Amino acid sequence: MKTIIIIPARMASTRLPNKPLADIAGQTMISRVYKQAIKTNFEVVVACDCQEIANEITKIGGKYVLTDPNLPSGTDRIYQAYQKLDANHDFIINLQGDLPNIDEQLILQCVNLLHNPNCDIGTLASIITDKEQINNPSVVKIALSEQKQALYFSRSPIPYLASVYLHHIGIYAYKKSALKKFVSLAPSSLEKQESLEQLRALENNLKIFVETVNSHPISVDTPNDLNLANQICAKKND
Repeated sequence: MKTIIIIPARMASTRLPNKPLADIAGQTMISRVYKQAIKTNFEVVVACDCQEIANEITKIGGKYVLTDPNLPSGTDRIYQAYQKLDANHDFIINLQGDLPNIDEQLILQCVNLLHNPNCDIGTLASIITDKEQINNPSVVKIALSEQKQALYFSRSPIPYLASVYLHHIGIYAYKKSALKKFVSLAPSSLEKQESLEQLRALENNLKIFVETVNSHPISVDTPNDLNLANQICAKKND
């Protein structure tokens, strides 16, 4: 199946301004994510909202598409970029631009979920090992069926009194028809309550399947996250 990875990137992050160009052990964050993505051998494009990010991608020989800076979400950004490409792919991957140490094998595992004919959207999770994260609203948890289908995503601990809690990882693999349907839908009530756009998909009968993986890439949202990413990537460079 023909697959493309699109990485949404925007400068106007509230908690960490100019996040895509943040330095992580000598490389910008967006360049690190891009270099990990191309290891999959899929086509990779950055959907960016400004020329500064575009220039950074050009420096590393990458491909970009400029998108409207006022788009409401990363999903809208990747869809607009895909439309501008005038391309034809079976699978479209939304890889968040703030996962600088994402392992390419995780991306491949996410894509493999789409080979299930019942799956519209694939995503990943890891088992929470730090108990403090269970009640942390920044850590999104997932309730799954025995068939690995997502039943609900929440910032609260779900399922109630679970023996194992799952931490959602910010990567989505879409069948093209599912992405087209998703961006046509209005934000849902549960999406607004939880501030989680994937609930829009569930409320509109799009089926999300989840692969549980053994590692969890760091998501850089705050200065503390950035410091941790620097430490991790510096060690890897050594």
